[in-house]
Amino acid sequence: MSFDFDGWTLVFDLDGTLVETAPDLHAALNHTLASKGLGPIPIETIRMMIGDGAKALIRKGLSHHGQPVDEDELDHTLWQIFIDHYLANITRLSAPFEGVIETLNALNQTKAKLAVCTNKAQTLAVEVLAGLDLTQYFPTCVGGDATPAKKPSGLHIIDTITRAGGDPARAIMIGDSQTDERAARDAKLPFVFVTFGYGELTGEPYPELRVIDHWRDMLVVLHDLAANQSSPT
Repeated sequence: MSFDFDGWTLVFDLDGTLVETAPDLHAALNHTLASKGLGPIPIETIRMMIGDGAKALIRKGLSHHGQPVDEDELDHTLWQIFIDHYLANITRLSAPFEGVIETLNALNQTKAKLAVCTNKAQTLAVEVLAGLDLTQYFPTCVGGDATPAKKPSGLHIIDTITRAGGDPARAIMIGDSQTDERAARDAKLPFVFVTFGYGELTGEPYPELRVIDHWRDMLVVLHDLAANQSSPT
């Protein structure tokens, strides 16, 4: 089956959508907890919180141990310990999900514009893409601190599309969380939800929503959404 995405911009979330980043974030959290003499916590304790930021993960780790959260310590000490460790090991354990590279290579044969829209800090997002040799696929990457309003605001996605040289009227958002879903709705875009990431749907279906369990299904679903959008009403 051939695919033609001429004129379309495909916008991807990063963590939990393109890349399994949980192991390195989990390692950074346990390193941070160890600095306070606290033991490691299971990855499943924080997996569904990835995407909420490092401070949310640290708060969760402290709460797991029954420790109070000192916001001043969090802001000025623990967050920096976390970030320093994460940056030094940012792609040591992380990897693209199965099927990502094959799909991106196929998309490169079409005329689609590809972009990353993530709430991850711009510097960290760029490091992940570079460390996993994904930069070649994504000339545009807009982190949460590189835009006036981050997801769940649809403006984050619109900003990403604009920077990619695309048209919001011919764009699709792909993500793994309620934050991505809400942003896609806010931007009035079709949305592909991947079930293998770090979030859940709101349970409110709409016509331009598709759900996939593996990247092998991505091309067909994107083509379906694009074809539906292009069809006369």
